[in-house]
Amino acid sequence: MFVVKAKSDFGAKRVAYLYDAMKQDKKCDTGFTVRGRNFPAHLIVLMACSEFFGTNEGQVEDIFSDFDFEVIEAILKYCYTGEISIDDHHVEKLMELANRLDVKIPKQFKTVNLSNCLEVLKSTGDSELIEKAMDLTLENFETLHKTQDFLELPASNLIEILKSDDLIMPSEEDVFNAVKLWINHDDANRKNELAQLMRSVRLSLLSMEFLVNEVMQFCNSREECTIPLRQAILDKNNSSAIQRETPRRKKEKIALIGGDDINMANTIDIFDGLRKSWTLSEEIGINKTYFASVIVGDRIVIIGGLNSSSEILASVEYIDLKNGQKHPLKPLNRDRTNFSAVTLRRDSSTDVYAIGGFGDDYLSSVERWNSETGDWEIIAPLLMAVFYHSASVIDNKIYVTGGRTVENGKRISTDKVQMYSVENNSWTYRAQMIQERERHSSVTFNGKLFVAGGIIQQTLTDLDSVEYYDPNANLWTAFTKLPNPVEGNSICCFQNKLLSMGGNDGKINLSGVWEYDETSKTWKASKSLSVKRRYAVAHFIPYDSMI
Repeated sequence: MFVVKAKSDFGAKRVAYLYDAMKQDKKCDTGFTVRGRNFPAHLIVLMACSEFFGTNEGQVEDIFSDFDFEVIEAILKYCYTGEISIDDHHVEKLMELANRLDVKIPKQFKTVNLSNCLEVLKSTGDSELIEKAMDLTLENFETLHKTQDFLELPASNLIEILKSDDLIMPSEEDVFNAVKLWINHDDANRKNELAQLMRSVRLSLLSMEFLVNEVMQFCNSREECTIPLRQAILDKNNSSAIQRETPRRKKEKIALIGGDDINMANTIDIFDGLRKSWTLSEEIGINKTYFASVIVGDRIVIIGGLNSSSEILASVEYIDLKNGQKHPLKPLNRDRTNFSAVTLRRDSSTDVYAIGGFGDDYLSSVERWNSETGDWEIIAPLLMAVFYHSASVIDNKIYVTGGRTVENGKRISTDKVQMYSVENNSWTYRAQMIQERERHSSVTFNGKLFVAGGIIQQTLTDLDSVEYYDPNANLWTAFTKLPNPVEGNSICCFQNKLLSMGGNDGKINLSGVWEYDETSKTWKASKSLSVKRRYAVAHFIPYDSMI
């Protein structure tokens, strides 16, 4: 096969030649006389810019008679070259003429806002404005994708939006539904874009149920998009500890609350996921330390702890995220500190579990608070009394990892894992951790339970080790170590990345934050906390929270 490809300037040279031929009246087959002045042209060139010239040729001269020569010259030049250069005071009349001739000229913008950002994206104007328009679009796509301007976006603009890590949507399901909406607006002409659009949707982040019932059904008769769909299903069937694709940014914040210093524990360190920065709240009126906290609806519930006189407390209160105000709740049945707390949905209630800890001795007792009745009830106790442990939830089961306990009269850190079944109201032991540990942190991530850091009481050794638990295999696996040993750190999963925040290195409290990078398989330094903090708990809170 003989193939030739012209140089990149091939088209530009032909455009320049045709424009010069028009100005010199070479081979022109149409023309217009306006107030005694001739404007020759090539009809096929004009028709390529607007069909109006071919179907309404006799009306063009009359339309031109209402406009200055500079405006007529500018519109003809645009038909040949796609470029316009004209004084600002002529722009309004130029756009009027373009509208009457059905010549599509991209609008030029001096400012960008929510009402015009999608139009600015389609323009060929100021690159700085286009960049601002993209930022505004990515941040407000949840609203903008429901507008007419979105439905009229070119495929190239939509693909650029979908490929961005900074696109903010509640879920990847919503991203797919936006693509579906755009395709269906002009199905006959847009189905050829579907394959590339499907590669821009992060299909492996969709649930298997959504892939089969929604995506596969939509793509069923469209062979062009089945390849990325099949790959996504394979990825789901062969998932690893860390997902391959990064979820979209969300308007959310991390609230890091609590600790071992009463002044620091009386504030909340807040991480803005959009601006990638930490700020410290004003004092929140929680004058105690070593408390546990959970999120219930629009409330941060603060449970137990120590007051400034080192008295162990049973008090419970909450901070309203809508107005920042504090309110009391019914107290625990007993005082406790250095314990863990988690939430579970049960029927129509969000239940809060206060687990183990220290009172007058090591505690095995567990209490459950019902968000509908506001009452605390005693439920099945732990198999082994522990404090300085950690607790997380997977598949509606509570996993308590490690902690300090007493064995043969000695205080030791344990590697034991205790699991609670809500249905049976009972605890069972699961596979032991690789490393005994206390004062560590845990989080559920991609169906696995990760634990990080801590200390071994027997040897007073601070730990840099990280391991994760697969509940299906009942197996612990070693993970990439932290950059340095730390106890009392807080780990969480934010925007599909593991974070380890604060803690103590055996000498001082820390403000450092480490983020796990899947590509390099290393922990990398991230933005530091506003204050040094350990024994804190990370929560996700709404972006418009008042704290």
